Amino acid sequence: MWEPHMKKVLVVDDEPDYRLILRSILTTQGYDVIMSGNGEEALQRLEETEVDCIVSDIYMPAMDGIKFHRTLRSMAKYQKMPFLFVSAFDDQLTLEAVKDPRYDGFLRKARPVEELMDWVEYLMTPEERRSKAPPSSSRSKLRADSVRQARHNAGSSTR
Repeated sequence: MWEPHMKKVLVVDDEPDYRLILRSILTTQGYDVIMSGNGEEALQRLEETEVDCIVSDIYMPAMDGIKFHRTLRSMAKYQKMPFLFVSAFDDQLTLEAVKDPRYDGFLRKARPVEELMDWVEYLMTPEERRSKAPPSSSRSKLRADSVRQARHNAGSSTR
């Protein structure tokens, strides 16, 4: 039986608990999730599988998110790969680092889950069909019960 392509998201973060939380949230919303602990590991994962979007931390050991992004963009295959930076930090240094217009988006980790989903959905929409303005901090239209379920699932999988 033919099944439609499940969109794949590569989550790159050195915090295992955060990766698990994102995996739970994204799988609850219908995405397949691949996880990596840093940029070097993510590059290896990309040799093994194709993804539709990347959500990456900025500050990680081995290869940070900025270098990972720069490395990806130097490869023809990944020049237009949707890429969202996430970080627990929103200090001036971090905000300056992600100001580059070649970066698709930035979201602080402490923001509501709905905003993460708004960004992922925005970035996975073909450029010609995207709204001109990227997602704002307004709450998305996701059903609150599915978000609560994802949080519950994330909590039970880390125990």
